[in-house]
Amino acid sequence: MRVQRTALVVAGAAALAACGAATPSPTGSPISPTTGSPASTASPTQAEASFEPLLVAFSAGSSGPGMLMLASGQTTAPMPSGPIIGGYGTLTISGTLGARLIGTDGREGSSSGPLSMVAVSSDGTITTLEQNVAGSPSVVGRDDGQAWAWAVQTNSPACGTSTRAAFDIFTDDGDGARKIGSASFGAGVTHVGLVAWTAAGIVASGDNSCGGPADPSTLVISPAIIIDPATGAATGLAPRIGTNCDFEAIVDDGTIACALHGSVPAIRVIASDGKQTDHSIPGLTSPQCINGGVQLSPDASFAAVSLLCHTGGPRLVLLDIASGHVVTVIGASNLAPTVWTQDDILIATEFGVDKTYAVATSGTATLINATYAAQTSVG
Repeated sequence: MRVQRTALVVAGAAALAACGAATPSPTGSPISPTTGSPASTASPTQAEASFEPLLVAFSAGSSGPGMLMLASGQTTAPMPSGPIIGGYGTLTISGTLGARLIGTDGREGSSSGPLSMVAVSSDGTITTLEQNVAGSPSVVGRDDGQAWAWAVQTNSPACGTSTRAAFDIFTDDGDGARKIGSASFGAGVTHVGLVAWTAAGIVASGDNSCGGPADPSTLVISPAIIIDPATGAATGLAPRIGTNCDFEAIVDDGTIACALHGSVPAIRVIASDGKQTDHSIPGLTSPQCINGGVQLSPDASFAAVSLLCHTGGPRLVLLDIASGHVVTVIGASNLAPTVWTQDDILIATEFGVDKTYAVATSGTATLINATYAAQTSVG
């Protein structure tokens, strides 16, 4: 299973201008299958536990801290605050950890003191996973919920320098933390973050904040590295996905989705054997059109993509990876993907109205919570 963090962004004038005009069409098609060399990745044995993803949910009409929500749409408890420092709660949520959420607490704002890594259960209970973690760790939970990883940067280059952004990687499966290795990104990267941990490995992505407010990153493509959690060996993903494709998602069998740049933008899917297929998506006129990321279903059968560059406003589409057929989701508008469940149901959030939907692979959206909008990270 792959649960990807979601950042919902409402389109501004600059983003829409970059997208250009779009012509809607009911279907898409694979553009060009090619074959690449599969990256060497770990294949650890992970138990296939059955669980319902836990989410955080917010409502503009509520003055509270938000709620915890199951993927069924049921709210279970108020969002905990974590330790209160300076009058503010310190809990941040980085993503999912099986049936729980994972994040950090104990640090106020941008202060530099140590913090704790924590898990949040559906009843609001906070469990400490690691204490006194130094630096500013980027935290990710393994999809089965049985282990977690974090990266701590050891070198954060200034903008415009050729210095590499280096980081250490740590993991813990409940038997104690261990450093598994170190890695680095090349010139232009100033910030490193972990974005996924599936049976295929741990993925880190590099970025920077050297641009202006409208487009903070100056990188055309954000590089990605996959790390073997058993050995700590780090392998760049560019040879596998292409130097002009932004990593978006990975699932247990090693299938990867990335956003292809160039004159014909597309969603590229790289199978576990290294075969690349570029899928055209009606309305995808620029990678900047993608809102909320590309989400792969756990069995790599479908990809969900929310598009901003569309004459009728934002829309959510589902790509059938085997056939290349694209279906526009009906039953709600202005949706962005939040998380796939283990049984291939997409949980999606509606912009501006604080509603959450369950989307079948047929493309039909069903309202599951009319009060709260779900997401996978906060803080």
